[in-house]
Amino acid sequence: MINIFGCDNEPVFLDIIRDTVFSQTAFLPKKHAFHRFRNAEELMKCLDDRLIIPHLLIIDAHFDMSRTIECADKVHEMYPCCKLLIMSANEDDYFMSFECDSCGFIPKLSLQEKLPQTLAAILPRIDENAAESIQLTIYGNDNQCERIILRYSEIILLECVMKKVYVTFSDGSCFRVKCSMWRDVMQKFCMLPFAVPHQNYIVNMNYISKMSSTTLTISPIGKCISISKYRLKDFKALYAMLPDRSVSGHFFP
Repeated sequence: MINIFGCDNEPVFLDIIRDTVFSQTAFLPKKHAFHRFRNAEELMKCLDDRLIIPHLLIIDAHFDMSRTIECADKVHEMYPCCKLLIMSANEDDYFMSFECDSCGFIPKLSLQEKLPQTLAAILPRIDENAAESIQLTIYGNDNQCERIILRYSEIILLECVMKKVYVTFSDGSCFRVKCSMWRDVMQKFCMLPFAVPHQNYIVNMNYISKMSSTTLTISPIGKCISISKYRLKDFKALYAMLPDRSVSGHFFP
């Protein structure tokens, strides 16, 4: 699903954006949604909760008392593939689009005229799976920290061993993750398609090749992990909610 975020303090402009977005059906996939945000706190909470992945952010240059750059930085940090559009009633704000690393600027006075053609150019270039990415800081072979951006589908599992966190990638490589608390990592990853079968593991459910009431097997590494009886019910419920994996864009074991 393509998620388009509209951020403006004025409901009238959010209505214009919404109506324009849904008029571009020729360029939208079958599943798409428009989400309205009238202040930065609503947007920040949505981003922190990670319940909705933004693919396109259309934001006013003076959103919520000029918190636009703060919001743009947050989106770029969490979802580097998300595209940004800046809009403003003042055309001098055009230069802010560079500061926010946006892909375009639209004057509000011609929003109804300019937005359709801009969306027609941007929407076909959006890959709904490309935004499913996360930024991690890992320790390299020389024990130096390196910041990387990768898609969730590249992560098989995360494991906590002696208060140290390790991540295993789809190519079989494993690195230690720089982080403060394991519970912070759990909070970041505890979303579909990730779940916690055991207090020391977070697994990508798209890599489960076999599961019983007590254990599961992760492919392609063949690792067997215990399932806590206290987590089994919730884990099975989350697994049942997974979309068809061959369609979702995630790895199909």
